[in-house]
Amino acid sequence: MSRPFTQGEALGRFQVSAAKAERFAEFYTGEGADPASRESFCRQVFRRSHAGRAIDPALALPCDEVAVADEHGWLDFSGHRALPFHIQRWLTVDLIAPREGEYAFRLGTCGGVRVWCSERLMACFTPFTRNAMQFQDVRLALRQGENRVLIHLDELFERDTLCGLKMVYIDELPLGMVACEGPQQQSIPALPEPDPERLLTLMAQKEYGPEADALLLYVLKRVSAREEGSVYCLLALLRLWQNHRNTYFPEPLWRRVKSTILGYRYGPDERGCDVMDFSNHSSAFHAAQSLAGQLFPDARFIASSRYGHQQHALAAMRIKGAQA
Repeated sequence: MSRPFTQGEALGRFQVSAAKAERFAEFYTGEGADPASRESFCRQVFRRSHAGRAIDPALALPCDEVAVADEHGWLDFSGHRALPFHIQRWLTVDLIAPREGEYAFRLGTCGGVRVWCSERLMACFTPFTRNAMQFQDVRLALRQGENRVLIHLDELFERDTLCGLKMVYIDELPLGMVACEGPQQQSIPALPEPDPERLLTLMAQKEYGPEADALLLYVLKRVSAREEGSVYCLLALLRLWQNHRNTYFPEPLWRRVKSTILGYRYGPDERGCDVMDFSNHSSAFHAAQSLAGQLFPDARFIASSRYGHQQHALAAMRIKGAQA
């Protein structure tokens, strides 16, 4: 079963694969951010390594579900990731051409898109400009009759990330599109995260046990990974050290708390390849840097190579500058 579509219409239904999600730059030490750039260092690395790479269409994942565009033709795969993730999807759509020739489309994407027809690469458009849709006109060489169009869509996810695709037909001769069949792709609702402040409450009330154990491990995991929003877990970790040192938890776990604090990234000028938002959480980062420097004045902080007393002094300058 097929339906015609004409100039100005967007392709509205695609067969789509499951998402392939891979941590990006998990073990990359990174560098301090370029103050002149509005992009994260992580994205700069990603664009250099992924924009021009070759993709083998023979490795396409099975497209077993149906994805439906909104009323504006936007096929949305946006989402949130607290760590940098490279997310890829494959899509297919079957077009029916009245005769052999080239047919023009306006391709819009947040991410990077590659398009094949009859196993020939027809378009490679990989701007990778975070949360900003870019457009490019492309021409697809179609045979008379039915043609399978294969699409690869990928993006680096940093916190809240727009990712998607829009394909608008801009030629005059009407085409046909074969109806997609299968279950429609469903989104999974976000689950509530544990509250790190709960750990401090339990410790203050001497309610030791499995809940406190689990909360400490959760906080350590988020801070060690430098997840987005982990600065608030770090503040809880710092107050835990300040107020409850040598209480309840065994010494090896307290050593891990210290190494986690010293290994954190306290500002965009420090080395790291993560997606933490330093601008919107600046006061929290300044407070964490100040307290960490106070607690460990003679210790070396890994990401900055500064000593704690230097971190404390720098944080004081930043707090004063923010208040001015």
